[in-house]
Amino acid sequence: MERYKPIIEDWQAFREECKNKEAVKAVRKNPLKAGDNFEDRLFDQFPEAEKSGWNPQVYRLNSKESAGKSMLHWRGDYYVQEESASLPVEVLNPQPGEKVLDMCAAPGGKTTQLAAKMENKGLLISNDDNAQRLKSLHANIYRTGSTVARVTNYDGRRIPKEQKYDRILVDAPCSGEGNNARRTFESADEHEYENLSEIQQKLVENAEKLLKDDGVIVYSTCTFAPEENEAVVKKIIEETDLTLENIETDVPHVRGVEEFEDKDFGSEMSKTVRIYPHHLQSGGMYVARFRK
Repeated sequence: MERYKPIIEDWQAFREECKNKEAVKAVRKNPLKAGDNFEDRLFDQFPEAEKSGWNPQVYRLNSKESAGKSMLHWRGDYYVQEESASLPVEVLNPQPGEKVLDMCAAPGGKTTQLAAKMENKGLLISNDDNAQRLKSLHANIYRTGSTVARVTNYDGRRIPKEQKYDRILVDAPCSGEGNNARRTFESADEHEYENLSEIQQKLVENAEKLLKDDGVIVYSTCTFAPEENEAVVKKIIEETDLTLENIETDVPHVRGVEEFEDKDFGSEMSKTVRIYPHHLQSGGMYVARFRK
C-alpha cells in the first residue's frame, strides 16, 4: 500500500485503520420487509448499534456478535453490508417504475438495495457471469423479498441489446484492495491492474450501449488503484458519449485523484469520490457517475 502514500492525505490514519482495527460491522435495513418496530428489535439484539450519519438505512452494530446469525437476517429485515458499499446505489438513485440493470450483481448486496429503492416497482435485471455465484444471488433476492429482480447469466461485456435501461450499475470486478488492506496491507500487482482495467472499461462501454438517452451509469470498485479507477473513467469520457457528473454526498470522503505517478487524469476526476477505510471504519470504495 506504500505506493498510495502520495495520494492519501492522512496516511497515518489510513495505515492505522488498515493494520490495527477491524471494520465496524454494519447492516442495511430492508424496507421491503422490515416493519415499523425494526429499530426496537435491532437495538434489543445489538444494544450498541447506531444509525449511520449519512445513510438512514444503515446501522453500525459496534458488536462482536455475528449479524448473519440473527433472526432479523434470516427474515430478510436487513442485509449485512459494509457501510461504504451502500454508496454506489445511493449515487445511482433508481426510481420506482424504472428499468434498471445491475451488471455484476452477485452475491446481491447492491441488487437488493436497488430493489428496495425501487419499491419493487419496474424491472431490475440482476446479472452475473459466474454461475456458481448465482446461487447466493437467488438466495438473497428471495430472502429479502426483492420480487422486482430478474436474474440473468451473461458476461457483462456481452449482454444482449434487446432493451434499454434508465439506470445501470457497474460494480465492477476489481483487485479488492479496499478489503484486502486489512489482511495483508499489500497492493495488487501491475499485471492484475492491467487485466482488470481492460475488463472494467469494456463493461462500461457495453453499459453505454444498453442505456437510454439521458440515462445514468454508476461505476464503482472496492480498490484504491488509480489504474482501475480514474484511468478507466478517463478512457470512458474520451472514448464514449458519456459525460462525467459531479457526485454530491454527505458521506466522509475525498475526491478522485487528478494525477498519480507519471499519469495525468485531469481535473474532471474531482467529480468522483474515494472512500478510504479510516473515513467510515469500513472498506474502501471508488464511485463515478456518468450520464448519456
